[in-house]
Amino acid sequence: MVGYLLSTSAWAEHEANHRYNIRGYVLDGRQQGIGGLDVRIYSGSQLLDSITTAADGYYSLHLHLHDTDFGQTLLLRAGQYEAELRVRFDASDLSTARVHEANFVDGLFSETPIIRFRMPGWVYPVGGLFLVVVAAVVLESRRKKKIKQKIIVAHSDQQPHKHRSKRKRRKKH
Repeated sequence: MVGYLLSTSAWAEHEANHRYNIRGYVLDGRQQGIGGLDVRIYSGSQLLDSITTAADGYYSLHLHLHDTDFGQTLLLRAGQYEAELRVRFDASDLSTARVHEANFVDGLFSETPIIRFRMPGWVYPVGGLFLVVVAAVVLESRRKKKIKQKIIVAHSDQQPHKHRSKRKRRKKH
């Protein structure tokens, strides 16, 4: 009996309608991530989950909530910042992940998604240089191919009779 309860409880945590993810960034006034910051989520005085922000300020908390938790107010703390957020989702959707965006930007709370590319800044100029080199190689190979084709056409226009005469001689023998 205990094994059955444990297995159904573990299965319930993996069902999309029981997972509630709170994710976001903690950024300073220059939009730079604040890494190593403790982020905690509370229901009343009960700690539900905690994590430390990555170097870019990103965090993701994973909660086990039910449909009956809809509308519940949670307290989110990220270092010195804190905000209340209300649990919301489409209770009729049982398959889509329930994700709540929660960001702190220069101490201000925002529930709007922040889209940040996680590529280092040097990737862009190096990628641009790579594309320029590839384009130059392609254009140069096309130029050489056209020159070669012109030489072949010019050469074949100058000597069409010799080839025919050789063929005729072969036929006679």
